[in-house]
Amino acid sequence: MSANYIIIGNGVAGTEAAKSIRKRDQQAEIMIFTQDHYPFYSRPRLPELLAKEVTVEEIFVYKREWYNENKIQLNLNCTVKSIDPENKRITLTDTSNFTYDKLLLDTGSSVALPPIDGINTAEGVFTLRTVEDVLTIIKRAACAKTVTLIGGGLLGLEAGNGLRKLGLLVTVVEIFDRLLPRQLDAEGAAILQKQMESMGLKFFLGAQSKSIKDVGITKILKLKDGNIIESNFILVSAGIKPNIALAQATGIAANKGILVNDRMETNIPNIYATGDVAEHKGRIYGIWPAAQRQGVIAGINMSGGNEIYTGTVPSASLKVAGIRLTSLGDILVEDNTVEQVKVKNPDKNIYKKLFIKDGKIVGAIFLGDMKNAYEIGQLIEKKVDVSRFKDKILEIDFDIKSLLK
Repeated sequence: MSANYIIIGNGVAGTEAAKSIRKRDQQAEIMIFTQDHYPFYSRPRLPELLAKEVTVEEIFVYKREWYNENKIQLNLNCTVKSIDPENKRITLTDTSNFTYDKLLLDTGSSVALPPIDGINTAEGVFTLRTVEDVLTIIKRAACAKTVTLIGGGLLGLEAGNGLRKLGLLVTVVEIFDRLLPRQLDAEGAAILQKQMESMGLKFFLGAQSKSIKDVGITKILKLKDGNIIESNFILVSAGIKPNIALAQATGIAANKGILVNDRMETNIPNIYATGDVAEHKGRIYGIWPAAQRQGVIAGINMSGGNEIYTGTVPSASLKVAGIRLTSLGDILVEDNTVEQVKVKNPDKNIYKKLFIKDGKIVGAIFLGDMKNAYEIGQLIEKKVDVSRFKDKILEIDFDIKSLLK
């Protein structure tokens, strides 16, 4: 008798899990339930959609035909109301219910709104998380000249660049004293800021937003230091929070995310969790490579295999034309036990830095020059001791591949 697999969520982890299950079990019934209106699409490409560089269909990773070919039932516009672990049943908001043998929660994350007066009531305040969000923002941008962006993280900067391409003047407000505080140190962030300012973006750093008010078509953002920023609309990109409400209501253990073991299992038998909603050994990765790997492992284990998740080296890249930036591992700026090795050429906007702890590279910054970035990532993942070569690794003629043999 074939097994029934249900996946709640249609992100990269859930899709990879479905692929793994199908590969191992040709007879399985696989059902995906998602609130999304579209098949699985690439969320990192939303800024491209915002800049009108691609169509909605072009960011689809898999179209309807792929699901049909792989006999995966994709149920769009569905909200799961409850899970009954004892009877292995889920119930949708329309009261229809479905039984499972194994269940995967890939419920993702939502935009976290900072505590700013008026943020929930002022008209013209948008967030960017879905295709629908992008289409709404594009409509608004068509009759706007200026936009204020709250949040100077990766998505925020890419969205800001997208809006710049639409002809808008973009002002970025960031609560930290530098851009990309998780991916860059102060020196690297200063180089990036200079590049983005030359493109026309304006920045308020170390700035805390206090309130948002409507005055006709103008949105007024007041900062705690008294500065006032006026624009035609506001885009908030200040972090995300895992969607754990359904899991909590089911009695599934959660902290900031759903707690999972190395097999991606929750504390309730036959229920797994992956992606932005999963917390593994105290860490919620929130990045595509981690979600992808977690999905593969969950799918293997759900279908009778035994695969272990050992973690993923954190990585992030800024996708802005003319700027090349990749950040790997942990940027441990404040840790006094970490050695730092760097190479820079401000005239060419090149800045490279390694963070080395106990002889092993734990983090790296590559700005302006990506040479050996992949190999450094491999050294981090394999925990290779580089003590003898730490001062030479970033040199142009160093044979880094010799360390990976």
